[in-house]
Amino acid sequence: MDEIKVLLHVILERLDVQGAHIEQMKLDIARLQGDMKQVKEDIAMLKEDVAMLKEDVAMLKEDVAVLKRDVAMLKEDVEVLKKDVEELKKDVAVLKRDVAALKEGQVRQEKILERLAIRSIEHEVQIEELRKAVTA
Repeated sequence: MDEIKVLLHVILERLDVQGAHIEQMKLDIARLQGDMKQVKEDIAMLKEDVAMLKEDVAMLKEDVAVLKRDVAMLKEDVEVLKKDVEELKKDVAVLKRDVAALKEGQVRQEKILERLAIRSIEHEVQIEELRKAVTA
């Protein structure tokens, strides 16, 4: 009987050890389940982040397309402005020539008026001399 008690005692000890191992395994499984839940949540968050990034990329692509159109329009505007500036330069050159011609004409007119004034004075002197000669 002692042998049976010893065997029973050994079996009970092994059952206790096995029970402890089972409890530890349950704890490990619970911890792993918690970790898996966290991993799933992290994956869900990552998927949301990826979706948001895709939306951002789509919006950026649209912005780039708009900017490209704007740049093309600005280039056209610059070309138009360049042409306008060239025309204005030509107009300014024509105006400068016209002003120079007007100045030359004004100088000629002033010289003519000066000559006429001198002749007028000379004629007045001659008329006065003729009057004196006639009345004398």
